[in-house]
Amino acid sequence: SSAARSYNSITLEADSRHLMTDVWTSVGVITGVVTVGITGWNRLDPILALFVAANVIWAGIGLVRRSMLGLLDTGLPANEVRIVTDILRRFEQTHPIHTHAVRTRQAASRRFVSMHVLVPGTWTVEHGHNVIEQMEAEIRESLTRTTIFTHLEPAENPISWADMELDRDDSPPVPVADDFSPSSDV
Repeated sequence: SSAARSYNSITLEADSRHLMTDVWTSVGVITGVVTVGITGWNRLDPILALFVAANVIWAGIGLVRRSMLGLLDTGLPANEVRIVTDILRRFEQTHPIHTHAVRTRQAASRRFVSMHVLVPGTWTVEHGHNVIEQMEAEIRESLTRTTIFTHLEPAENPISWADMELDRDDSPPVPVADDFSPSSDV
């Protein structure tokens, strides 16, 4: 079970739960046979069998649910989202940045986090990128097998604050400076 959590593997979890249902089935059968033999109360055996069956069904329902959620691409569990938001809040307290549009999802054992990071427009792209790299490294260190997508935006631009929804509204296009000329080493 710890390996299943460590690798976030539904296959290892299913194998672990299957083994544990076998253990509980054996314990139930032995307990029923011994108890009926000692007490002579024959109704105890089917009662214990119902408890064992309920345990097997409960484990099966949990595995099917988790398997379906993995196929459906769900958000991260609340405790993992809290880890991400705690890291982001700490960076917001120590740097003049803001994060929004934070979204998480999980597909099998892979986690995904996407966000917008608003930084001062006076920062160079390199400086903003370096801060984001530090944030991403802390998230990946806390949550293994996590892919992070960040969108760097200038905090002074009103459009940066307006694009939090999944589908962007039909905002007017952002003006692009005419004097932009790509460098030759791009």
